[in-house]
Amino acid sequence: MARERVPLSREAWWLLFISGLFALSVSLSNTFVNVYLWKVDKDFRAIGMYNFAVYLLVPVMFFVAGWIAKRRSSVLTLRSGVLLHAGFYALTLWGGKWLAGYPFILGMLMGTAAGFYWCSFNDLSLRFTSSGSRDRFYGMNGVAGSIAGMAAPPVAGFLISFEDRLGGLSGYHLVFGLSLGLFILASFVSVKLSQPPLGLKFQFSTMFQGVRDPSWRRVLIGSSIYGLREGVFLFLIALLLYIATGSEMELGEFFLLQSALSFGAFFLVSRFVHPHNRKVFMGIGAALMACCAALFLFPLRTTTLVWYGAAIAVCLPLFLVPLQGTVFDTIGRLDNEDESDVRMEHIVMREAFTNAGRVVGVGSFVIWIMFDPVGKTIPYLAFAMGLVQLVTWWVLHRIPDLQGTRKGETRVTTPVDGLSLTRRKAR
Repeated sequence: MARERVPLSREAWWLLFISGLFALSVSLSNTFVNVYLWKVDKDFRAIGMYNFAVYLLVPVMFFVAGWIAKRRSSVLTLRSGVLLHAGFYALTLWGGKWLAGYPFILGMLMGTAAGFYWCSFNDLSLRFTSSGSRDRFYGMNGVAGSIAGMAAPPVAGFLISFEDRLGGLSGYHLVFGLSLGLFILASFVSVKLSQPPLGLKFQFSTMFQGVRDPSWRRVLIGSSIYGLREGVFLFLIALLLYIATGSEMELGEFFLLQSALSFGAFFLVSRFVHPHNRKVFMGIGAALMACCAALFLFPLRTTTLVWYGAAIAVCLPLFLVPLQGTVFDTIGRLDNEDESDVRMEHIVMREAFTNAGRVVGVGSFVIWIMFDPVGKTIPYLAFAMGLVQLVTWWVLHRIPDLQGTRKGETRVTTPVDGLSLTRRKAR
């Protein structure tokens, strides 16, 4: 019998729209930040230190944003995160090459902005969806990101190419300025989201008490393991491709191809993944991603990188969408078992573990580069990092199928102004 699809709420659609604007802004500039730093120093260590600082600050800012959101609202901290991103690019425009010479400081600024935005987005996506609509939400969020990824990089590559005519890094200034405007627009659109002030205290002890739950422990361990890969691959492939081609325009075309493929993959995954079949899709995605990583064992050429990027764009959604559904369903169940609203505490805890993995991954990259400054052996590190999602799947596949309830209770969900308010009803 076909399972009835739970529709997304009005608030969830607005959150997806804001996420699309945010993705468009990031797709225009964030990938090219690493290339920007490379063009200033041509040093892998500068790239590593920038990303290391980002992942070091994100969990700290998750805690700060979570503390504020519990007292006020996640909509406020979401808007703050968007404006902090705008501030980052405004500072980059003002500081130019001088500021690019301090990659660790730039990374701290980006980590602060990212921590505020993603903490709020994760909390609101959990509040505005239910177990039955969560996989569709994250699938559609991937679709929105893919559309942004198709439109933005070629435009950015074209604008950056103007630097040959304008001199210096003027093309980057055009792109960063455009991103600044889009972030400001996203902050205005965020007024469409409504969440009443919570007036709650952040329960720091709850973050650690939840670890006693075996399923939650598996989520935390799996998230930290996957963070090893994510921290490095978020910047490595684009940087290697730029070094191989020397062209931002070709890098933009690469992202256009990758985003077009991921658009189709995310759309299909959003249609077919449900809570009962997440483990199967996650396992298939993990295995296919490992097969993609085997390409790094071949001579590293431009065509090899393009083939890897195209293949991973198709395979990653198979793994990522069910992973996100599993993580946030587990958080929803833990919150349902508590007498107070503690989902923010669990979101912060999960991000701390994820970023611990990212920090270790990027730290390993920095240490690796210290022994190989020219990066000849980077493909071997990339191959090893490309296998870790298999371990994540092995850790998570033993989590029981989640229905968002605990024994003896029924979730009764009533939409109020787009929010899903859950009350506990004894059987």
